[in-house]
Amino acid sequence: MELDDLKLAWAAHSAMLERRLAIDERLLREVLLRKVRIAVAPYILWRTLEMALGIAMLSIVVRIVAAHVSEPRYTVVAGALAAFLGVITALCAYLLVKSVTLDNGGPVTAIQRQVERIKLVEYQALKWAVLGGVVAWLPAALISFEALTGVDALARVDLSYLVANLVFGLAVLGLGHVLSRQYVERPDLGPTARRLVDALSGRALRSASAHLAELARFEREERPTR
Repeated sequence: MELDDLKLAWAAHSAMLERRLAIDERLLREVLLRKVRIAVAPYILWRTLEMALGIAMLSIVVRIVAAHVSEPRYTVVAGALAAFLGVITALCAYLLVKSVTLDNGGPVTAIQRQVERIKLVEYQALKWAVLGGVVAWLPAALISFEALTGVDALARVDLSYLVANLVFGLAVLGLGHVLSRQYVERPDLGPTARRLVDALSGRALRSASAHLAELARFEREERPTR
């Protein structure tokens, strides 16, 4: 076999090897992205249930406010509870839309940024649910009791007790929000803040991030060899 024939054979072999590597890389990418979709599926389900629950609770509160529209106590207290439920439900809807529309066809780094954004908003939703719950737990309990029994529970509670609960709740909410903005909700998340956000984001998003990190490592290792 002459030298030109050897060169042609080597070129054909190299082209076949490149195609094989490209196919293997594409298959690995598809497998890992399928794992990401499977990992995110329970998260989508839970956000759907949370949004449905939020809408149901919001409709109950709005109905009670409408039944006592002439009473300022209900307008202020139950109206504020309705606004709180509306914000939490909207955050759940945002998370649901972002997780459903996760672009698995784009670059891995772009997908990772989307998942990190979902994690951060998930943390913010939990933060507002917990801190806002300190303010809203008493009105929520009274409204729920009234919805179940028909008793005007909110009207029977002493106003000073409602005000004290509101003042304490707002103080906790304000302090928690300031601390969160200072130590967690920053563009440059530190290791401790990142671990906290990861822990609160749930197993589904952590699993999706792990699969994406594995794919990113593979692509970094493969790129210099081409």
